[in-house]
Amino acid sequence: MGNIGDWIILNVLFVMTSLPVITLGMTVTAMYRVSLRRIRGESRYAAREYFEACREEWRQSTKLWLVFMVTGGILLFDILYGRNLSKMLNIAIGVLLVLWCFTVSYAFPLQARFQNSLRNTLKNALLLAFKNLPVTLIMVILNCIPAVCIAGGAFVTMAAMPIFCVIGFSLTVWINSLFLTTIFQALIKEEKKRWR
Repeated sequence: MGNIGDWIILNVLFVMTSLPVITLGMTVTAMYRVSLRRIRGESRYAAREYFEACREEWRQSTKLWLVFMVTGGILLFDILYGRNLSKMLNIAIGVLLVLWCFTVSYAFPLQARFQNSLRNTLKNALLLAFKNLPVTLIMVILNCIPAVCIAGGAFVTMAAMPIFCVIGFSLTVWINSLFLTTIFQALIKEEKKRWR
């Protein structure tokens, strides 16, 4: 029960600190850092570690989030207002949207787990997404549930809102972190072999 309580606390903290949309990159990275550490058995105090991660990651994570916010905004604009464009352009927009979803699914966990430049984080996120394609598809589906609820209309959004306000976001991050822990451990082993 204490463990479930920590996930609820983590979720509530995430929702509250994400309300100014500009902080979303920092809060997602912080939640992934706590989640990945908990799965490795290195985390004991969810709230304290969450705020520590926010303080340490805010600069790099905000830059990362700005990249995704701008590119995502452009893609959303193209989807909403570009329906009458040629079929080839619509296909290109669809491909770019898939690449965006793939990259965002790995970028913030990578930022939470490893120290790297913005460019390398984005490059590694895309490489890992294609290298682990079945897992990537599951993660993208999980990450898109809130967007699907919003697209489903007011009733679906209102029905899903209490779940996401209490535990939905931290549950998604926890499931993703189970996959990511295995992926990152394999990545660390590969790096160690390379340096031998």
